Amino acid sequence: MNIREATFEWMRARGIRYIFGNPGSTELPFLVNLPDGVRYVLALQESIALAMADGYAQASGQPALINLHVAPGLGNAMGVLFTALKNRAPLMVTCGQQDTRHIFHEPLLSGDLVGMARPVTKWAYEVKHAADVPDALEQAYHLAMTPPRGPVFVSIPMNFWDAPADPPRLKTLHAPDAPQGLDAVADALASAQKPALVCGAGVGGAGAVAEAVALAEKLGCAVYHAPLNARMGFPTRHPLYEGMLLPATPRLMQALSQHDFVLVVGAPVFLLYPYFPGGMLPPGVRAMLITDDPQEASRAPVERAFVGDIRRALAILVERVPAREYPMPSRTVEEARRRSEATRARSKVGAFFVLHTLARYLPDNAVVVDEAVSSSLCLREFVRLAPTNDYYTSASGGLGWAMPASIGIQMAQPDRPVVCVIGDGSVMYSVQALWSAREENAPVLFLVLNNGAYNILKSFTAAFYPGSGVQGLDVPHLDLAQLAQGMGVHAERLTTPDAVEEAIPRALQMRQPTLLDVAIDPTVPSLF
Repeated sequence: MNIREATFEWMRARGIRYIFGNPGSTELPFLVNLPDGVRYVLALQESIALAMADGYAQASGQPALINLHVAPGLGNAMGVLFTALKNRAPLMVTCGQQDTRHIFHEPLLSGDLVGMARPVTKWAYEVKHAADVPDALEQAYHLAMTPPRGPVFVSIPMNFWDAPADPPRLKTLHAPDAPQGLDAVADALASAQKPALVCGAGVGGAGAVAEAVALAEKLGCAVYHAPLNARMGFPTRHPLYEGMLLPATPRLMQALSQHDFVLVVGAPVFLLYPYFPGGMLPPGVRAMLITDDPQEASRAPVERAFVGDIRRALAILVERVPAREYPMPSRTVEEARRRSEATRARSKVGAFFVLHTLARYLPDNAVVVDEAVSSSLCLREFVRLAPTNDYYTSASGGLGWAMPASIGIQMAQPDRPVVCVIGDGSVMYSVQALWSAREENAPVLFLVLNNGAYNILKSFTAAFYPGSGVQGLDVPHLDLAQLAQGMGVHAERLTTPDAVEEAIPRALQMRQPTLLDVAIDPTVPSLF
């Protein structure tokens, strides 16, 4: 048995079926003669491969294996690797390194791969001895999956793959327990006059949405999503849901000042942007945190923070907190307001109208992937999600993640409709993903809100530099439908409200990758 064969055996034992990548000469010694049950998922550029793997890992709950091409390939993937770190996606990123027999002379394509990867991964390592490759991959597997999850990096010299190897050794690591001391949280929730629950991406990542709902319903408390939340931590269609806390200190303070105790679960306290003076919590409001991230806990401005298994912690609180009697809030007025705003926006094909149309037809098991940027707040407001839906966005704020991630999510959950709502500027950061969607036959609906500009930056300019102009914020002359058609994807350009209302329900029924390029009202929205 050689190192390559031992690695394939390790992959089978760990249930790893895919290798995402874009191949190069230093990776060929690993990729020759792939065995049955292992498939190479080709992307046209490394960032696309890594984002596809990110989506797959988050949606499947299992680590994904990526193979990058030396320093240039790792460099191409760095922006998305940063996003994967913020997303806490369990990725095992491998990279071919040049032959060690002449690495001293810095041959073509070689580089300090570990030095490049270290700032954007949980762990980065270059294998020194061929026999250590399977053990290094096993360590990478556990580090990627140990909370807080995230990407890890292993550099493997190209001359190691044919070296002799022992069979791979697998280990069992025990999951972290629920945090200790949760009686303090239960007592604070029980004694509070008006408690609030703030759910972050860690709730969805831990599969703990049902427990969060049970706790909220027992208390009858208001529930918010944490600012810039990257996963659905609470169903947004639920009557107790009050919306996402905005990442600006004045607006966040305004929302939380209504409460005397705030429990934050699975989120930092708090992710804010841009800077405003002031604290993160209103004076006199008590706050506690439950997280699986020790660093998150150590910097949180709360009176107590608990580190451990989020799902088990919420389940324990559901048992310990006494139930309250309360009237369930009605959302009839809010629903009428959304319908009214969508109707007013119809004539100009505004984002409100397009997203309200999507909400009318979105299946209850659909997955929504968001890179709508200037329309993201509108998306969160208008597309209300059931417990059986799911929601993903980039936790880093970077562009170019959503389209390939949608394909990875579709690969992990082939029976669910996946809708990627994206801006026209974002499309061009990862347009090669359309080719991957076609080749993988991933029936993702790419709904492009095309305003012909980087409108989010125009909103920033209007908010902080009123009356000023900034160059480079318009993106004209993009025919995204033709671009998609050139890669084999069904695509349509929509310019009228009637066309939008006809195309969206039809596209949701199509079992093939589809792009709808909607020319929306270019009016610049307010920032908050």
